[in-house]
Amino acid sequence: MSSHYTERLSMSWPWWLIAGLFAVSIAIAVAAWTPPVVGLVAAVIILAVTLWAGLAAGATRIRADDQAVTVGGSRIEWRWIDRVRACDTQTMATVTHSRHQIDAFIVTRPWISTGVVLRLADPADPHPAWILSTRHPQELAAVVQDHLHQADRPAVAHPGPTGSTLKETPWPTRST
Repeated sequence: MSSHYTERLSMSWPWWLIAGLFAVSIAIAVAAWTPPVVGLVAAVIILAVTLWAGLAAGATRIRADDQAVTVGGSRIEWRWIDRVRACDTQTMATVTHSRHQIDAFIVTRPWISTGVVLRLADPADPHPAWILSTRHPQELAAVVQDHLHQADRPAVAHPGPTGSTLKETPWPTRST
């Protein structure tokens, strides 16, 4: 039986607190300069939009099952994933700010500082890698690695942005 992984990239409570304080401060500012009814309606709308934005931003799910890795509405089958790397906070910052990742498919959230990088081997995919936020990078990487050992994958490297292949492109490392 293969291993599976599922995670919802929901906002953590400090981010909800920041969003709530922002919405309340905007609502108070609007209410102070408008008639009471208009201010109340504006405050309710501002709070509702903030709630909707927070829920929408955290609605993305990462799923690794027997067929593929799915992130939101995007999906990549196991045979097209070349390798995986779990990233701690520093490595994730290096990866996301690397010029080598310019064409990558990126699903990151500011409230999640760790993640994984999936290097792809699909020559038809415009993205050489997927960079994903996850609260459990080691666990997700282990599940992906487990599936990579089982997958029937082609020996094709994805061309990099400069014509090199990703197999020749080194993993980003932390600068000391």
